[in-house]
Amino acid sequence: MRAVFAAARVGLKEMAGDWARFSLLIICLAVGTALIAGVSSVSSAITRAVDQNAAMLMGGDLEFTRSDRAANASELAILEQAGTIASVIETNLGAESPTGEAFVDLVAAGPGYPLLGGVGTSDAEAMVSPFNALEERDEKFGALVDPVMLDQLGLKTGDTITIGGTEFDVRGTLTGLPDGPVRGFRLGLSALLSTDGFAKVSDRTSPLPGLGTNFRYKLLLSSGDTEAERTRLAAELNDAGWEIRSALDGLGPMLRYYELFTGFLMVVGLGSLLIGGVSVWSVMSAYIGERSGVIAVLRSLGAARWRVLIHFLVQVLALGLIGVGIGIAVGVTIGLVVLPAVGNAIGIPLARDIDVLAILVAGAVGLLTAFAFSYLPLVQAQMVSPANLFRAKGLGAPRIDWRKFLASGELLPLAVAVLLFFWLAVILTGDLTLVLAFAGSAIGAAVLLQIGSRLALIGLSKLPAARWRPLRQSLRAIIGTTRNSSAVVTAVGLAMVILVVVQVLAINLRNEFLGASVFDAPTLVASDLFPDEMETLEASVGPEHGIELVTSTPMLRGTVMTIAGTPIENLAANGPEAAFLLSGEIPMTYRAVLPPASRLVEGQWWAPDYTGPALVSLHQSLRQGLGVKLGDEIGFEIFGETVTATVGNFRDYAWQGGIDFLVSFSPGVLDNYPSTILAAVTAEPGREEEVERFLANEFIDIKFIEIGATLTRITEALSQLSLAVAAVGGIAVLNGLLILIGSLAAGRRQRESDAVLNKVLGAKRSEILTSALIQFLLLAVFAAIIAVPAGIFTAWLLTQVLLNVAFAVDPATISVVVAGLIGMTAILGATTLLRVLSIRPALLLREMSSV
Repeated sequence: MRAVFAAARVGLKEMAGDWARFSLLIICLAVGTALIAGVSSVSSAITRAVDQNAAMLMGGDLEFTRSDRAANASELAILEQAGTIASVIETNLGAESPTGEAFVDLVAAGPGYPLLGGVGTSDAEAMVSPFNALEERDEKFGALVDPVMLDQLGLKTGDTITIGGTEFDVRGTLTGLPDGPVRGFRLGLSALLSTDGFAKVSDRTSPLPGLGTNFRYKLLLSSGDTEAERTRLAAELNDAGWEIRSALDGLGPMLRYYELFTGFLMVVGLGSLLIGGVSVWSVMSAYIGERSGVIAVLRSLGAARWRVLIHFLVQVLALGLIGVGIGIAVGVTIGLVVLPAVGNAIGIPLARDIDVLAILVAGAVGLLTAFAFSYLPLVQAQMVSPANLFRAKGLGAPRIDWRKFLASGELLPLAVAVLLFFWLAVILTGDLTLVLAFAGSAIGAAVLLQIGSRLALIGLSKLPAARWRPLRQSLRAIIGTTRNSSAVVTAVGLAMVILVVVQVLAINLRNEFLGASVFDAPTLVASDLFPDEMETLEASVGPEHGIELVTSTPMLRGTVMTIAGTPIENLAANGPEAAFLLSGEIPMTYRAVLPPASRLVEGQWWAPDYTGPALVSLHQSLRQGLGVKLGDEIGFEIFGETVTATVGNFRDYAWQGGIDFLVSFSPGVLDNYPSTILAAVTAEPGREEEVERFLANEFIDIKFIEIGATLTRITEALSQLSLAVAAVGGIAVLNGLLILIGSLAAGRRQRESDAVLNKVLGAKRSEILTSALIQFLLLAVFAAIIAVPAGIFTAWLLTQVLLNVAFAVDPATISVVVAGLIGMTAILGATTLLRVLSIRPALLLREMSSV
């Protein structure tokens, strides 16, 4: 044991004055560990918060929702037998005051609401029992209203507000709902009524098309397991029209977006550790090669193989501990700083605490990465012979005899480290498929890069000698140092694979968050305009009135009668969109061109000048909601006439771009029917209130509904995530540059020796640098030919198993990233020779000949 400590002490002393050499290795390990530690802390905090507060977040253990009707007596009896229920109705209506209008996200609550938690309000009575505070007094029911809406309408507590054509007393402000986190994104400013008050609303038509009503029933179970009761009650209700959610189901899109983001971060973290591992391999391989003379001296003095192993292994462990320690410290700090912000974004309080297990696992993964990628260079160190003293110094570590290596059992430590890495990675991600997909892709890319580089070198060796001297020298350098060239291609190629994966995933996440492009949300919308009113509105566009843009869509109403030959009375709607489609007269439109905020999910859009049989485009949710498929015929009744159209495509649309319709016809079908116009107005930034006042004065009979602020809040929340994705992508690019710098360590001494000899033999400095530039440019191009397709395939695979979002590739972004990396490889490769070309050859030759 004393000998082991002595060997370790000598190894640490040797590296004591050479820390700068290993700074790259430390940074790469620290970045990967920090990302994984930080992501693990945030993910585990969200999971704990949901598990511990599930019922409080939902306002009950389970929530039952219908979009077509309220629950009947028998259904209510089934729910009441399981526990305590409270009913909630959600819809969108318009609100008015003498000085303005507003778009309302209306919640009507029944007795017993809320079952858990409390309503955020300025009214003391409503805090205790909101239903009592909203009761009828002096022939008016009460309302709790968002303070922003009160400011917008020029009202205060005690005033009268008109909602849906009915007057209500403002009994207080509404600052929060107990089940707010599970309501998802809602258009409009919130107002709370009682269900009795809602029954008095005279006009329940939403001011905007496509927005229906949801009837929700919160259930607080008296006993039993939540999932078991969910299954039992679903069987008893036996109606596909019911949507049953637990708290985790109901946390809405924002939680899903954060889950997508954390999954993306986990991929970046694993990729960063892979990059760190490649840097460990590159730096340690170069280091072992340069220290081969020292190792030969140790061996000639009687040092056994195990002593050489301990000598360098303790160095790897020291570097690993430093890098991982820094990474854990940064990761914990990041987690503690961002937890409150993430909690506010998804509506779940997240405590500032440290998940010790996640931190320890992240640290262990970092150390295993350092060991696994340094193991083969350590084996090479043990193979150095004393005969190296009589050879050129520092020109490379000996090759591994793979047959002897595999037969000797020396592979066992590496195999154990890899298995432990997989086990810990599965613990971190909770997704075996993700880990297998990532690992398989990384191994496959490394193998392809090795094979591809060998084939490229064989091909280059068959080429005739180039006439231009720098090109001839660069080709000779590539072919003459096969092992070093393959190492550079593999390292640079893996960096490119990771960067391509990260950039493609980032593009797909940004598309998911913000749509295929960033839309300017309209400020106001109005429906049922006539052509002359639309002409006047369009004529108002310009700086004089502060209107930046006006868009219009024809709108008329019709009723769905049959789907694929089946009357709608025999169809069961699953989901709010499907229920709204079958609810009676619904708004619909016709258009020649696909709107910019929409994207096709299935099928093809018709040509702008299409004049064939009637086609219809449906929202993609109707595929599952009603079982509709391409080619099905749908029968409509429009102004008393039957119109039959074939489903030509399904589309999705981003609400950030404004309002769209569930049903859109091809041109030529509805053009001759009477229609009105849905208009969207976009105000110049900072002039929104001015535009509202102008429209209210100019168009007295038209109600313009303000939705820009709501859409902007949604877009801003998602924009923050999009910016975070871009920032993480930038970190990945930085990591790629780090691995690039590390890869240039492979064969550096050999290149310096060749450069000095060429300089002694009369080569010009410019020729040597040009030759090196071409050499690394070719190596990087070889790497890119394999890495780019491999990276795109890996990104597609991870998109399928992890993100489950639409897959897209932005060739321009990928081209810029890859071209930049190729250029940096060439430039940095050439600059590694600047030092040796700047000093006298004799000094360098003496330095290289010394032990």
